[in-house]
Amino acid sequence: MKKINNNVVVCLDQHGEELVAFGKGLGFQKVPYELTDMTKVTMTFYKLNYQYYQLLKEIPTEIFDLSAAIVERAQALIPRILNPNMIFSLADHINFAITRLTHYKSAQLPFSYDVEQLYPQETDVGYYAVRLINRRLNIQLPVSEVTAIAMHFVNSQTNDLATNSSVNSDDEMIKIITKIIEQEYELRINQTEFTYNRFVMHLRYYIKRMKKHE
Repeated sequence: MKKINNNVVVCLDQHGEELVAFGKGLGFQKVPYELTDMTKVTMTFYKLNYQYYQLLKEIPTEIFDLSAAIVERAQALIPRILNPNMIFSLADHINFAITRLTHYKSAQLPFSYDVEQLYPQETDVGYYAVRLINRRLNIQLPVSEVTAIAMHFVNSQTNDLATNSSVNSDDEMIKIITKIIEQEYELRINQTEFTYNRFVMHLRYYIKRMKKHE
């Protein structure tokens, strides 16, 4: 067992498989040790890549707890399969939104009534998320975060929406943009990395706004 922080540890299951376990106080004890009370574990993740480990070190555990609660709510409201890594990308967004609120109060994303009309279930999750974050952290995120969080859940379902022509055209545009960047900076982008997935998510949101002349 290896400690990430007081509430997150890297450990081995009974079959010797490495996983990341979340749970209050899991990292308090001196590691390594054998965990016998499995009720302390709230979440587990297998085969995490390096970027997710970095997020675990950089983002407070309470943000991951919020993200997990929001994803659980989303699974009840959205009748489609969500990306299992959603908790990490959402936690990353929430953490940045709080930073933006603290240091760049004038920099806010627009609230989109189009997103609200097109994706009512995802928008409901966005409203729930903003209320939950504000209540637990005693802050006041702007209503524009409803749209931003809703778009996270829209983007997490792109595999299910592959038959949609607008999604296909967006994918083609993203491929072209990626190729331009590679040519301009003479580099090769690893499209399996977390940072590229984050970039694509922002591009999808930007493209949707651009199409609506926003």
